[in-house]
Amino acid sequence: MTKLIIDADTGSDDAVAILMAYQNLPEKNILGVTLVSGNVPLEQGILNTIFVNELCDVSVPIYRGASKPLEREYVEVYKTDEANKIALSYENYSTSAQHVHGVDGLGDIGIKPEGNKIEEETAQEFYSRVLEDENEIEIVTLGPLTNIAELVRKNQDKLSKIKHCYIMGGSSNALGNVTKFAEYNFWVDPEAADIVLNSGIPITVIGWDPSLYDAMIDSDKIKEIDSIGTKYSSFTNDIQVVLREMMKDIFGTDSYDLPDPLAMAVYLDNNIISQSVEVNVRVDTRDGMTRGGCILDFLNLEPEAPKVKVVQRCHGCLLYTSPSPRDATLSRMPSSA
Repeated sequence: MTKLIIDADTGSDDAVAILMAYQNLPEKNILGVTLVSGNVPLEQGILNTIFVNELCDVSVPIYRGASKPLEREYVEVYKTDEANKIALSYENYSTSAQHVHGVDGLGDIGIKPEGNKIEEETAQEFYSRVLEDENEIEIVTLGPLTNIAELVRKNQDKLSKIKHCYIMGGSSNALGNVTKFAEYNFWVDPEAADIVLNSGIPITVIGWDPSLYDAMIDSDKIKEIDSIGTKYSSFTNDIQVVLREMMKDIFGTDSYDLPDPLAMAVYLDNNIISQSVEVNVRVDTRDGMTRGGCILDFLNLEPEAPKVKVVQRCHGCLLYTSPSPRDATLSRMPSSA
């Protein structure tokens, strides 16, 4: 079985996606989790990942990655109006998403890890070692692509060892959640996203848009998750409290979406994809209204450019409640623990 690296900016939906991986895969097949600044600053993301390790009683190694985008400044924001002001200024800044996930990224409900175990190796040192030692790996990315862009830059001669990369980012229909056109992960570091998408690595992109249709947790589903009655189901709902309040303010509904868990579900079982397209994707790196937006070459105007699979819709998969085809001998889902 091909081994996995998870790259994350662990906020509330990343935590659920990591939980899914831990519950559906043998621990020995997860080489490590690398962290990047995004939803929360780097050090907070590390603490949140340590907590998920403790919650699941695993010892998956955690590695410190990039604390800022490749070419942009990164600032923390705690309020929606502050985040919107920066995003709509169209200047050379990227922001955290603490107004969405909470200051601590996990809903500000007082979650803190008991330990602080993190590997001494940096994320880039870890990548280089793994690409030297392993025959092939797969990567699931849940945050800005800064770490993976640096991997691409520094390991050109070993990229063939990356069997596949599953990326949560962008959108297939020009729908944005930071600006009118840009999804958060690609907006934070558009330069990194463009490098990775055009690296030639086999890639599947799971954008923000399918989560609105296929991973939207409404009030009935929130109750369904609560009714499961495990520490994992409680954790899944509890850490979404800040996001749920934001959804109530904006849309008047008690709901939340789970884009990162949807990306992890696609990794665990490609059969949940119901609609996709193979195209070249560029990311707008210019400052301005369309920064971070996805440009999909549906007309195949550049036939030689690298193509990636862009997921447009999935079969409903809110809770991944059957054993992963990647490990059919185990059933370790959040709902069964």
